[in-house]
Amino acid sequence: MSDETMSTLERELHQTKGAVDVLDILREEMEQWLEEAQDESKHEALENVLGHIEVLDVEYRRRHAQVQKRIQEEK
Repeated sequence: MSDETMSTLERELHQTKGAVDVLDILREEMEQWLEEAQDESKHEALENVLGHIEVLDVEYRRRHAQVQKRIQEEK
């Protein structure tokens, strides 16, 4: 594998890991807000946000795993 390809894959690996980390932080904050929500409409809105964060988290974890696999295959 060329250095340029490895550099691109490593950059993508770090980006996907960063996205997963940010989504974890967002999920924790939204879960806390959800616990504190006293209004039913706020509760429903936060549940929707949490659902969207979960979908994004699954996708970025999948991408991260794919990049890790590609790096291992190229070595």
